[in-house]
Order: sequence, then structure tokens, then C-alpha cells
Amino acid sequence: MCGIAGVFTRTGVGQAAVSVVRRMNDLQKHRGPDDEGLYKDPYCVFGHRRLSIIDLSKDGHQPFFSDDSRYIMVYNGEIYNYIELRDELIEHGISFGTATDSEVLLKAYLHYGPACLSRFNGMFAFAVYDSLEKSLFLARDRFGVKPLYYTQTNGTFYFASEIKALRQTVGQTYTVNEQALFEYLCFNRTDIGEETFLNQIKRLHKGCYAIYGESLKIQQWWDPETFLANPVADSVEEICRTTEELLVSSVALRMRSDVTVGSCLSGGLDSSILAGIVYQHKHASGDYLTFTAAFPGYALDETRYVEALNLRYPFKNYQTYPSANNAYENLRRFVYANDEPLTGPSFYSQYEVMRLAHEHNVTVLLDGQGGDESFAGYQYLHGFRFNELFRTGRYGKLAAEMLQSIIRGQEKEGFQTFLFQVFPPSLRKTLLLRTLPHIKKSFFSQHVDHSVIYQRFFSAPDLNASLARHFLYKFEHLLRPEDRNAMAFSIEARMPYLDYRLVEYLLRVPGSLKLKKGETKMLQKRALGKYSIPQIVERRDKIGFGTPGNQWMRDERWQKLTETNYRVLCDRFPHIFNDRVQLKHNLYDRWKINQIATWLEVFNN
Repeated sequence: MCGIAGVFTRTGVGQAAVSVVRRMNDLQKHRGPDDEGLYKDPYCVFGHRRLSIIDLSKDGHQPFFSDDSRYIMVYNGEIYNYIELRDELIEHGISFGTATDSEVLLKAYLHYGPACLSRFNGMFAFAVYDSLEKSLFLARDRFGVKPLYYTQTNGTFYFASEIKALRQTVGQTYTVNEQALFEYLCFNRTDIGEETFLNQIKRLHKGCYAIYGESLKIQQWWDPETFLANPVADSVEEICRTTEELLVSSVALRMRSDVTVGSCLSGGLDSSILAGIVYQHKHASGDYLTFTAAFPGYALDETRYVEALNLRYPFKNYQTYPSANNAYENLRRFVYANDEPLTGPSFYSQYEVMRLAHEHNVTVLLDGQGGDESFAGYQYLHGFRFNELFRTGRYGKLAAEMLQSIIRGQEKEGFQTFLFQVFPPSLRKTLLLRTLPHIKKSFFSQHVDHSVIYQRFFSAPDLNASLARHFLYKFEHLLRPEDRNAMAFSIEARMPYLDYRLVEYLLRVPGSLKLKKGETKMLQKRALGKYSIPQIVERRDKIGFGTPGNQWMRDERWQKLTETNYRVLCDRFPHIFNDRVQLKHNLYDRWKINQIATWLEVFNN
């Protein structure tokens, strides 16, 4: 895990570009405190900050050069299957001078070209400069785990791992992207496609590569929707066996490290299964470290489940206690670390978990991110299942599944999602606007038809299509804080549920095996529940990474801050915010007001 940065222009860079890249390196030091590197020629400057994970020697220093020095690479991430790829390349007559995954990545690119990307099992963002052709190749992993941002001005191309590195070094006027602001305010989503909160800075979209020669050309190399057309024909038993084999293999690959590995642990299914696999497959012993956010006195506190799991697996568990007070005190640092506004206070709890792991000298953490997307863990996904039954005329089954959802005590999100899909557009918009009294109707009307979430996500015809579109449009808003919160404390977060082999296979598994009759994650429980404990597998009250944000927003200091920040936003954006309404005691509305205002203040936008 590292930080990368660069400047490229075919007309030639000046000495000022070196200063810019050095400054970008400094701003990303937290991403790589172990080493720093710089490369310069008349057309390109590369910068790199290294967090040493695999091969801690100087062999891993970057920028990394090809054997003939024609190609220069900066790379952020991990290629977990680098050993297997190295052996494959050796069979093709390619020799290696180091034991690093960096050398494997560069030589795979030189051998296969862009086709190398489909061979990588990992998370990555990298750039390769061809010093002979004066061209640049950039790429990101399938899911967008590792970030890559860029901007262009006066014929010069700049890129970096974090927006702050560009925003605070590249001299140009930055303006707020109001379409991104709309998606955030209306649909509680960020990090959609190439758009950021700033019009002048773009994100290289997940599963894409770019070539910059005379101009920038972007090509998508991975699309989750392509796997929907080839459903598996395996029996349920075979599906369960394959699912288990793939996740077990994924964990084994992600335990490869030359530094200490630990785990984030909640009282939920995803992280408890990972802990079970780590122990049952002998990847850890009693000194394995786990880290939990605890909320004593709150109903959503999960420490009792962690303690029950600890009776089965002898890990060491450390707990942190996020609160309204420390969230308030750390708000500016938290917003700065994450570059852009975040959608909920659970990300602050994650930030504190990463801090705790850092205090215990853990450099790599396994995390359960991605389990809800692959195994259908969100309550509102019932709505896509209902719509699938409705569209195909299976009304009796639809009624039965709705009744089962009610009997199981499922929340209303599934029914709301279903109705939102079947209502005519005019009614959808009317109902949606009623939930946003603080947003002006003119702003809503101007942006809703351009909304990716409104136009693309909710049009998914069935459950599996909605899961594929999660990966396309909704998932990266979880991955940005995963990366930034971990990197703020120089930690590499690894997500076994995001092994592409597992995700691609599960997209081909019938949706009815994952979710129906009011129950989510059916396949995960059947195939992998044995690694957890019954108290967790049988839970019906698990809601994501639970954080008592509603109570936090009622804290006196938070209430005063919210009132002040709302007035600031009404003055700054009078065409967006309605100053004639009182903000409801709504967690997400209040949280977002404070995120936007603090972001504007911290980055002086």
C-alpha cells in the first residue's frame, strides 16, 4: 500500500513540476512512511511513498524501472497472486531480480499489455511511463479499492492517490460539482463514476485503464454485468462448496505479508466468518489481534457477540469507544483524511478502529467489506426481489414473500424500494422531494434526471442485476473511507470478499439462493455459517457497521454546530438549500450538513 503521484506532458515539464510532485509526496506521506522516491525526465515526473508490506528490503523502492530502463512505474496496492504470476512469467522465459510484487506487475504489463489486468488478483492503481514513446498508461482494480485521481490544465496531466495532493499543489480554480452534491444529498451516495465533488478533478473509474499519448483515452476492462448472462448450473451443494473454496482461497492469499496482520471485527456475519477461516485454516494462533468499535449502553453495541465468538476462537480483542464527543473533536482531521464528505457516522467509528490497530503496531487488517454486496445483505434488496416477481407475473409468490418479510420483522426499506421502482416517474420524484424539505425544488428538478443512481441503479430488473450495479455505482462510497481511514494511520486494509473469482461466481448464482422470504444472506449462512457461531448466524437485527449517530447528532455541541453550518450553506448555496425550514432530527441530513460545511472550510473551497 502506497501513495503515487505524477506530472506528464508531451511538451516538456519544467523544474516546477519536480516541486509539485515533491509536495504531493509530502501530502501523501501517511500512505507510505517507510520510503520515498522520485523520477524525472524532460516529459514526466513520478513520485512515490512506500508502505512496506511484502519484501521489506530496498528492492521494493519505487519508482520501479524495467530491465532496460525504458519503462518506469509507480504502483499502489497488492497483487495477492504475485507468486503464481511470477512462476507463470518465468515459464515464458522472463527473469526476475527481486521478490517484490512490483516487479511482477511491471513485467506482466510488459509481457501481456493491458490484458495483464485480468490476471491480477488484488487491489491496485498504477502508472507506467514509456520514456521512448512519451506515453502514460494508468489502471485501477476491478472494484476501485485503490484510488487514482487526475486533473488536466494547460496541456499538462497530473495524477495522485488522494485529491488533497492535487487540490493543494495544482494551481487552478476549483468549483463544487453540484451533480455530485445532489447524489450525496438526495441518495446518500458519493464516488460515482469519474465524478468527484470538484469539477476540475476526476477519478479514473474502477475497472478502467487509461492511455495518455496525444490525449487521454479511457477504456473499461472489467464490467460485473457481463457475468449475469452466464448463470451457473451447479446444484445447491456444489454452489456452497465452490463458495467456501473461493473464500478460503481468498483469505489465504490475503494473509501473505511480511508484517503483522490483524482483523477488524464486529458482531456481524462477514467479519466473524473471516475470523473463523483464519483460525480453522491455521493462518493464526492465540496472539492474533482483532479490533472492535464498542458502544457501551447502546442497544446496537455488539461486544456480546464478539465475546461469544472469542469463546470459540482465542484471538486477542481490543476495543475502541467512538463517541459524540471525540467525533466532534476530531471532525476536521477526519474530513481532511477522507478528502470529501462521507455518508454516515459509521465511517468515523471505522476511523477509530484503524487508529486502535495502529496503536498496536498492526500494518495489515482484514475487513469484511463486500459481503453485503455479493451475498445480498441489505434489507432494501428485498425490493428488487419483489420487483423481479412482479415483472414476471409471479403474483402469488410475491404476496407470499412480502408476508414472510413482515413475519420476520424486516424493516420497510424493501417495500419502499419496490414501490419506488413500480411507481411512474412523476410520482417517484414527488415522493422523493418530500423527503428533502431542506433542498429547493428547482435544484432537485435540475439534477434528478441526470442522477446515475436514479436512472441506472433503480432500473435493475432483478436482484442479481442490482448487485452488479452496486459494484458499478454504489460500492465505491464504502471503499474510499476504507482506504482513507486505514491510510490515515499507515494501515493496509484487505477485503477477502472482494476476490474477483468469488464476486464473479456469485453474480452467476441465482438470486433466490441469496435472498427471499424476508431473509438475507441465505447462501452465505448455508455455505459459510459454520465458521461463525449460531448467535451471529441467527441474528435478525444486524444493521451494517452500527454507530449511534442519531444520538450523537442530538448532542448539544453537535446541534449548535449543525445550526451554524446550515446557515453557512444557505448563504453559500442559496439556490440549493431552503433556509425557511428547520432541519429534522434526521441523522443523515444533519451529518451531511456538517460534512459539507467542514469540507468547504478545511479545503477552503
